[in-house]
Formats: sequence, structure tokens, C-alpha cells
Amino acid sequence: MDVYDEDDLDDEFEDAEEWQEGECDHCFGGEPTPSPFGPIYCACEIGQGAQPENCVCGPED
Repeated sequence: MDVYDEDDLDDEFEDAEEWQEGECDHCFGGEPTPSPFGPIYCACEIGQGAQPENCVCGPED
């Protein structure tokens, strides 16, 4: 069983940049992904992400 320290987990995400409206979220497109908070949609597909020419979303490699 892995044991982790919550402080280490916080440090891991502290420097991560948050997605901002108008940016590509690098999703894989397609159907929304279910989550405990409701479905998660691809930002570019629903008009909250980057313009089509700046969107780099696509199928998972």
C-alpha cells in the first residue's frame, strides 16, 4: 500500500498553471467525460477554449 503525504501532493500541483477561458485545454474531444461534479466537456468544442486554428485537441495517441 502506497503512503503519501498531503503536503507533497500540494507541492506537486502548486506550480501547475490553471486553464483559462480562451485557451485550448488539450482534450481528446468526443463525448463528455463523467465526473463526480458533472460531465466535463472539451472547452474548444463548447466555445470556451481556443479558436479552431489554435486548438490542438484531438484523438488520444
